[in-house]
Amino acid sequence: MDTLSVTLVSALTSGAISMGLVWLTGHQQRRDSKRTQRETQNLSYLNPLRWHTAEAHHRLSLYATAVDRQGFYRPAQVLNEPQEVDGKSPAWFAGTGVALVSSIWITSCLFAQMTRTRHDIPFLRLPGKDDTRLAALILKVHVAFAACDVYYATQSSIGVDVFLEPEGRLRSYREFCDLLSQPDRRVWADPLIWFHLAIANGERRPDLQRALDALQELSGFLDDSLAGGASLQARWDAER
Repeated sequence: MDTLSVTLVSALTSGAISMGLVWLTGHQQRRDSKRTQRETQNLSYLNPLRWHTAEAHHRLSLYATAVDRQGFYRPAQVLNEPQEVDGKSPAWFAGTGVALVSSIWITSCLFAQMTRTRHDIPFLRLPGKDDTRLAALILKVHVAFAACDVYYATQSSIGVDVFLEPEGRLRSYREFCDLLSQPDRRVWADPLIWFHLAIANGERRPDLQRALDALQELSGFLDDSLAGGASLQARWDAER
């Protein structure tokens, strides 16, 4: 083979290799970009859901622990019925009523995150059948609260009220108190208020346990999905 032919073959080979490397590099970058986008999207749903699941479990566990020890949860025994919220001052929400109302707010935020995640599960990319498992566990929590007379449609309605659009954030505790101060808006949260009043009085203990068990199962799944620690234990440890 003459020098020209060798040079030509070398140039073609070098060009092909270069083009192949460019294609492989571009392909890897696109895969990495898609993976990063997928992980970011998953985290934007699963992390908030995980956090609010742990918060709701922790707060309801305070009720359960107090009832097991003394038959009631005194800090939340501040109302006889939801209508008594009407006319309460900001000072009441920030003081006497804070244990009860903040518990209702925390559970409402959980409903908001569950509703948001459930609606967008088709757009999440989870391994294997994890998307089906996640939907089933969210439904299990919904069913547990429905057994407490906080029905599915009511949970979704509360969740929508708590999630603010277009800001894309949840109502703060203060904003939630302002919402409850409006009788025509508060009425949608009445079943949730009734439930918290009941468990504060030591009633519906089996229903409360069912909700706690469902939250614990969902929390465990989210911990595994996000390769994080035990969020329920971490929440208790934070109080020590």
